[in-house]
Amino acid sequence: MATLKDIARKTGFSVAVVSRALNPRPDRYARVSPVTRRLLMQVAREIGFRRNRMAEFMRRGGLPTVGVFLPAAANRLVADLVFGISEILSEEDLPLQIGFDSYVEGFRKFLRRNVDLAHSGIISYPGLIADPDVEKEVAAYRFKGGKVVLLNTSAQLDGVPVISIDDRHGGRLAAERLLARRCVRFAFMGSYSGRKQGFQQFLSAAGRTAREFKSDASGLKSLSRFCLKASSSRPVGIFAATDVLALRVLRALSLTSLQVGRDVLLIGYDDLDLTSEITPALTTLHQPFREEGRLAARKLICMINGGQESSVLIPPRLVIRESA
Repeated sequence: MATLKDIARKTGFSVAVVSRALNPRPDRYARVSPVTRRLLMQVAREIGFRRNRMAEFMRRGGLPTVGVFLPAAANRLVADLVFGISEILSEEDLPLQIGFDSYVEGFRKFLRRNVDLAHSGIISYPGLIADPDVEKEVAAYRFKGGKVVLLNTSAQLDGVPVISIDDRHGGRLAAERLLARRCVRFAFMGSYSGRKQGFQQFLSAAGRTAREFKSDASGLKSLSRFCLKASSSRPVGIFAATDVLALRVLRALSLTSLQVGRDVLLIGYDDLDLTSEITPALTTLHQPFREEGRLAARKLICMINGGQESSVLIPPRLVIRESA
């Protein structure tokens, strides 16, 4: 295994200089020029140098482990988050502990366990973080020096960066696409406020509006009736707030004489597996969760090393297929 002495021998710098250059939390008086730092870091990568994370964190009184709490959902989005987070933590030699649950009590237990183990940081996707008891748990963890990065939540806690997908931008992309396809009437189905707001606001700027439908069986029936007079020359544009809803719309319209992709143009959201394999293939918004996971891990590592980080919105991208 390569050591600081190996880097010093290869570059001609002293071990002390090499140590300062590679230390993510250097003393403010231990100055190393940016040029020297880049050179030493490059050589460290070339010879396979890896810092002793265990020793570093034990000196700080903690464990070199990052806890990740995610929804108990088996889909590509959660998998991409795990892939992205684990890629960056693997590069930094930081072990990963993952917890899955969809209920507030599960998240509280996860936080308490991380406080007891003195883990270095947490990346969390808590849909119920606004619960007062959860906020207390987060505060207790941070009081003991733990760092927190949140994913896809509207919660705002001082000093806690939030990494989210820009749902309003996604809604605007959907509206822009349906307007470009010359739809004359528009519909929205779903409960995601950001996606709905982006969709309606873009339509409003173009002098149009979308009728909203419930996500239940009665809403699907009403939506089917709304589309009955659609045609290739006067298509109806539908934006479903999730791919699952879009598939339900597709199934409901299959019971009519309408053709999706011609009379009715349908856009989903999530780009889940198999949406490209159905007939017609679903136009949808791709959420870059893998990128989100990488960014969250990088921000958490920076905070663990004494840095400060801000919140970020990541834009989704439109994946155009046959349905719109």
